[in-house]
Amino acid sequence: MTFNTYGDKGNPSLLLIPGLGVSYEIFLPLIDILKDRYQIVAAGIDGFLLGKESAFTSVDDEAGQIIRYIKGNLNGCLNVAYGLSLGGKILSRILERNEIAIGHAILDAAPLLPLPKWSVDPLRYYQSAVRIGLPEQAVEKDLWVTTMLQVVFSMPYKLQNYC
Repeated sequence: MTFNTYGDKGNPSLLLIPGLGVSYEIFLPLIDILKDRYQIVAAGIDGFLLGKESAFTSVDDEAGQIIRYIKGNLNGCLNVAYGLSLGGKILSRILERNEIAIGHAILDAAPLLPLPKWSVDPLRYYQSAVRIGLPEQAVEKDLWVTTMLQVVFSMPYKLQNYC
């Protein structure tokens, strides 16, 4: 797992966790807009790191890595945490463990019910395709970025510093 940071340390903290099959780079357009208002940490999920060999092991393992990072680098406190799809599931595990303080949590399209076995196989196929060098599909970011901006900008302009 990687942790990519942007913005000033004095600003309210914002954690971004991407979804299934995409890297943290899906957040770059959003980061560019918000880096002056937030201290941003964009997590790179194991198995979906561009240019790095890694394997996704479990939601619990990813949640544990994020918790350790937040405890070690942000004093165990986040103002805002956002999880997209699989990232939302990881965020739900972080919330369940209750080891760090989070002021606001946004779980966007998080699969909170158990997934059927047939839906897990495409994840294994995708990881294999990336390892052997097949071209990655383009991600339609524009609609998602617009939706996320609506969520973030609907928060108070001066977010109360929860930490």
